This record gives sequence, C-alpha cells and structure tokens, in this order.
Amino acid sequence: MPAGTIRARRAGPRWRVLPAVLIALAAGLVWVMPVPHVAAATDPMVGSSAASAGSASPVTAYVANFDSGTVTPIATATNTAGPPITVGSGPNALAITPDGKTVYVANFDSDTVSPIQTATNTAGPPITVGIYPNALAVTPDGKTVYVTHLYSSITPIVYSDTVTPIRIATNTAGLPITVGTAPGQIAITPDGKTAYVTNGISSTVTPIATANNTAGPPITVGSDPFDIEVTPDGKTVYVTNIGSATVTPIATATKTARPPIMVGTAPGRGPAKIAITPDGKTAYVTNTGSGTVTPIVTATHTARTPITVGSAPWAIAITPDGKTAYVVNRGSGTVTAIVTATNIARTPITVGSYPYAIAITPAPVTEGPPGPIVSGYRKTKCVTDLSYWRANGPDVVIGDCGRAAGQKWTIETNGTISIDGKCLDTGLGHSASNGLAQLADCTGAASQQWQSRRGALVNPASGKCLDDPAFNVTDGTHLDIRGCTGRANQQWRLPF
Repeated sequence: MPAGTIRARRAGPRWRVLPAVLIALAAGLVWVMPVPHVAAATDPMVGSSAASAGSASPVTAYVANFDSGTVTPIATATNTAGPPITVGSGPNALAITPDGKTVYVANFDSDTVSPIQTATNTAGPPITVGIYPNALAVTPDGKTVYVTHLYSSITPIVYSDTVTPIRIATNTAGLPITVGTAPGQIAITPDGKTAYVTNGISSTVTPIATANNTAGPPITVGSDPFDIEVTPDGKTVYVTNIGSATVTPIATATKTARPPIMVGTAPGRGPAKIAITPDGKTAYVTNTGSGTVTPIVTATHTARTPITVGSAPWAIAITPDGKTAYVVNRGSGTVTAIVTATNIARTPITVGSYPYAIAITPAPVTEGPPGPIVSGYRKTKCVTDLSYWRANGPDVVIGDCGRAAGQKWTIETNGTISIDGKCLDTGLGHSASNGLAQLADCTGAASQQWQSRRGALVNPASGKCLDDPAFNVTDGTHLDIRGCTGRANQQWRLPF
C-alpha cells in the first residue's frame, strides 16, 4: 500500500478492525468491521512506559492492550501487574522466543512488530511488516517469527492471503507466503517443520513447510476458523471455529480433519481462542459471547462444564508447569487466572484497556540441590554420567536410578546442569546436526544452557532437546540431542 494511503487511513477515525468478528444477520454469519471505538481517556495505562520497569520475573505473562498501545507484564508467582510497556498502535498478538529473552508484539494499526527485551521490559525499534499484522508464532529453534495479515485494505475491505516470515537474527522481514483468505492465527509443530494457519473466509487451515516456506494443500475445517494450537506431542492440531461453535482436531500425520467437538455455545459466541496444557491432556477454549472457558479432554474429545470468567474472554495461555491458565477478558480490562487442577477461577487482575493477547515466558531451569534427573516414561531410569571420574566426552547415558555416583546432577543458577565439575553440553557444531549429549568443561556457553519446557530439557541455542533414542531402556544407552517432539522419551523430571 502506498505511504499516502497509509497516512490517509491513519488520519481518519480509528476503526477497531478485529480478527474473526462475527454478527448474526438474516442471511447467516458474516465477517464485518465493527463500529468506531475510542479508548477512554481515563485509562491509567494509556501513555505509560516501562523503560525503568526492571526485569521480568522467572515466569511472566505478557498481555497486549489493544486500545492502550501497551503490553502489561504479570508476575505469575504473585499475579501482580507491572508497569506497562509502550509499543505500537493496536497491539493484538504476542509471541515469545524459546530462550524467553524477547517478546514479539504485532501492532495491528502500525503495520509493525515490536521486539521487547524481557530482561529490561523495554521495546526495541519496530520492524515494518505487511499491513495489519494479525498473529505471530516463533519456530522452536528461535530463528523465525511468522506473521499473518488479516486485511490488505479496509477502504474498501480487502482480505489478505499472506504470511510474512521474519528472520530473528537480523529482525528483517522475508518474502510473503500465500495461504488462504483472511489468515487468522498460526501455530508451529514442536519439531518446527510445519506451521499451520487458519483462513477465516476460506474455512480452511493451510500447512506451511518451514524448510522452504511453501504452502501445502488447504485442510477444510468448520465455519470461520480462528485460533489454532498443536498438542505437545505434535500429533494433533486443534482449530476453533467461531461460526459453527466447534473445535476441529486435525491429525498432523495425515493432515486430515477429524469430527468436530461441540463446546456448548451458540454460533458466533465462541469458541474463540485455545490453549493446551503441557501434558497435552486438556485444551481450554474461550467463549467470548458467554463469558466462559470450556475445558476439553483431548483423549476423548469431550467438553466439560464451562468456567465463568470475565466479560468477553478472548486470549488464553497456560503456565509452563500447567498449573494455571490465564484468560484475557476484553470487556472488563482484566485477566482471570484459572487453577487447572480444580478449574476454579481466581480474582481478576486489572491490566490495560481492551486487552487482546497473552503469552507466557518459558520456565528457566532454576537452581536446586544435587539429585537425579528421572525419565518421564520410565520412573526407574535416570540420566547417568558414565565416566564419573570427570572426563569430557559423550558419556551421558540412561541407567537404573539409585546409583550414588554419576546421577547427582546440579541445576546451576547460570542455566547450566553440572555433575562432578563437568557440564551437560549439546556437543553440536551447528544447530542443523544431531549428536550425542556430551560432558564438557563448564564454560556457560550457549551449548550448555538448558530450559525446562513442557517437561523437556531444551537447549535454546539449537532449539533441540535431550532425547532417549527410540525409548531405549537398556542401561548404557547414550542420550542424544534431537529436534524437540514433545514425546515421552524427551520428558525429564529435575532433581527438585
């Protein structure tokens, strides 16, 4: 779009152009542009800055406030909101890099993406992308951010059909990828090989091969598909269909849709957004029109009793430990925390005006006393140092738990995992290779940094996970470093 057109658009009344907004007409459900809206001048978040807000807590939820032009950090340990961070106009989507260092914010009205450094909670220079950036997703290796674009124009309304990749190392936008009409949300499989995009007007989902950024054949789902999420094991994609009040599961192995799940709301009132617990057992969907959240048991694809939250619940995210789901309530300017063990909603947390999106940082590997790292699928098997006389090399193996020597791992404050003066190391010369897990002299290098993410031990620099090959339970089997899959042979319980 020419610059003059953009300036003219900005100079006119600021219309709230929201993804997947539906109204019921006699002819059926259609996509429309809502009435103009002006942010309340009394909103305490408007115009605030977080340049001196300090660092984020170990696990922080970031909430995008559409009308305020800000992002509010929430310390999940205390459920307290910090000073807002000023970004672009109309922030409506968030994505966090796997290392937890950067939050990318899509600014719907500014045609930009703002990077926020979580260490200081300050926004960097905005990145210009296509017009009306709508959703974001980061690849597991932390190299690429994918941005969807809902509109090409609103005067007249022309829906987009593209997704833009951004190279994180340089924060530069690549060539757009053509998908279906009105791309909404995007999700990436744990192995990083496929990005799935919902196409609201086309009522389809487009898979994108991330290796070459090519779109595959579209998958037909329900009416007005909006949000999308992948299970931790990467086997199923769940799609919310606002127009048909259903959730469609897609088998990633065959890229085929399964029978839809009814969530008990009227068409157009939900479900809107979806989040899946780290153990993959429950999917939570927000029902904007009814002020509720519906839990879905993924094993049986059955919906449970809805949970009452705030007004017009929209976005939802779940903490890395799976204990809390945070729901953004657009109509009340709040965030509601739900205890997943009981599905009980807590007292709402006040944020900015018209909160629209939420994302939560990954859990750091925190310091703890020495102890075993136990396999997530064989409770009698532990990560073992085969050469407990302090040698360097590929001597990290699976072994029976209970050995005094070779299993006392220490989670250090600098993000490393050590034993007998050596550190767990990927041993990877570059991120594209797989190799055996190593023990090496502790340097604190990127190859020795680890995060606990959905039960996996992830090296952020490579985007790969500590892996027990082929679910081998034979003592002495060497552990390796492979692409993260979310499967049980990459699940580990830390010693604290």
